[in-house]
Amino acid sequence: MKAPVLGLLLGALCLLPSLASAREPGAHQLSVYLRGGVSAVLAPSRAMGGLGVGVGVRDVLKDRFILQADASYLTLLGHVGEVRLGAGVQRGGTWSPAALATVSLLMGDALTTRTETIPRSPRGPAGALGVTLAPLRFCMEGGSCVSVLELGVGYGTDFATAGPSLQVGLMEMGLAF
Repeated sequence: MKAPVLGLLLGALCLLPSLASAREPGAHQLSVYLRGGVSAVLAPSRAMGGLGVGVGVRDVLKDRFILQADASYLTLLGHVGEVRLGAGVQRGGTWSPAALATVSLLMGDALTTRTETIPRSPRGPAGALGVTLAPLRFCMEGGSCVSVLELGVGYGTDFATAGPSLQVGLMEMGLAF
C-alpha cells in the first residue's frame, strides 16, 4: 500500500520541472534563497542584531513585482532571530536591480542601555520599517538570482524608544523552481 503512494509522489516530483518550463509568461516565479549579511536596530535603550545567515522564499509576479519572506539567525549583539517581509519591484533582464519596502521583527538578546530617562530595559522584540536597494543583482533566464551588497535603511523601535535600522546584505543566492 505504501509503495504505490510513494511511486505517485515520485512521479509527481518528476513532472514538476516540465510544469515549471510550461508556465505562461507573466506568471508567478517562485524561488528559495540563502542570504548573508548584517542587520541591526539601534534604539537609544538597546541595540539588537548582528551578522548572520538566513533562508527565504520569493515570488516574482510578471517578472517585475517581488514578494518575499525570510528568517535569519544573527550574532554579535547577542543571539537574535530576524523575520523579514518585503515587497518591491525589479528591472527585468539579466541585470535586475531591485527596490523593496521591508518590515522586520528581531527577537532575542540585545545590548541594553539604562539612563535616568530609561530606568528599565525594554523587553520583547524590536521592529523596523525600511527600504532596501539591491543595485548589484543579476538573474538568469530561469529566474535564479545572485545579489551582492544590498543596502537598507529604516526606522526601528523596541517599543520603548526608536532609532535607525540598518541592513547590509553581503550575498544572496536564489534558486528558482
